[in-house]
Amino acid sequence: MPKDGNSIDKTAADAMAFARPSRLFANARSAFKALLAALQFRPGERILLPAYIGWSANEGSGVFDPVAELNLPCEFYRVDDRLLIDVDDLESRLRTGQVKALTLIHYFGYVDPRYAECVRLARRYGACVIEDEAHALFSDWIGGVCGRLGDACVYSLHKMLPCQGGMLSVSSRHAALLERIPDNTENVQSPWSYDLCEISRRRRENALFLASLLKPLAEELSLLREMPADGQVPQTLPVLVRRASRDELYFALNEAGFGAVSLYHTLIPQISGDAFSDSHRLSRTILNLPVHQDVEPRQLEALADTLQQLVRSHDNRRPRFLSTRSCSVSDNTRDARPVSR
Repeated sequence: MPKDGNSIDKTAADAMAFARPSRLFANARSAFKALLAALQFRPGERILLPAYIGWSANEGSGVFDPVAELNLPCEFYRVDDRLLIDVDDLESRLRTGQVKALTLIHYFGYVDPRYAECVRLARRYGACVIEDEAHALFSDWIGGVCGRLGDACVYSLHKMLPCQGGMLSVSSRHAALLERIPDNTENVQSPWSYDLCEISRRRRENALFLASLLKPLAEELSLLREMPADGQVPQTLPVLVRRASRDELYFALNEAGFGAVSLYHTLIPQISGDAFSDSHRLSRTILNLPVHQDVEPRQLEALADTLQQLVRSHDNRRPRFLSTRSCSVSDNTRDARPVSR
């Protein structure tokens, strides 16, 4: 019997249906730079970035350095002091028609509640959408709550897995982009060799447990966002330090063996304090607590105990207020000052 439009094959045969072509890189910034070069910006076109991008002496700026190296015109859109996108400001910048690419950063694995609206605006004004998922590998590939609406995604494997490397994926309608990007996969371990589902479960459980332990400290430490919604898998648990010195707290925690970081503690100079005061206010108070897959509940209890001693002390000095119960939580981004992005 001849097939008609209602027939069903025994197996799927459409090679491009739901395809997400991907390529491995030495690191995320190499992947981002290769993507930007492949987009072939024309004179007058610019890239739009969120006004919360960090810099450090050790690492530079993983997001902004490729933009600067390619000498691309850029502009920044506002985010508030909870890293939520100012959609009105974003649209006003897209409306010029000069934006070639909009970059959305899913900070710490969380997805902006107006993510879909931002993508729709980009489409309306002719901009492609790049999703920076350095922190959102699991929110994308396991949770499925980001990475599906944009045109390309960039990942930093070492921020989420115990391996080095970066990755770029593109939507099936932009598969031709990869043809303009040279292969750069030598000595990079594939993320698919890990149980991403189990890692995601552990990270979510750790974040929820640590958040519950910190409830008595709500006046001193507040969560940057509400607890992760379904599908969102945290990279760290970001909190805002209300009373103690954030920097002193960072150093004290690391001396006690708890791998806290302070992501984006120093913003790139292109993001001025006058124009983006909310961003700078946040950068002075944010602290990122470890909830990765290696962490055990007992370590989180010890971390919460130490935090309670430190933030409730009138004299936030080391080592007097360090917990005797401290359990080491390793973190390979520790350096002599709070760590940025």
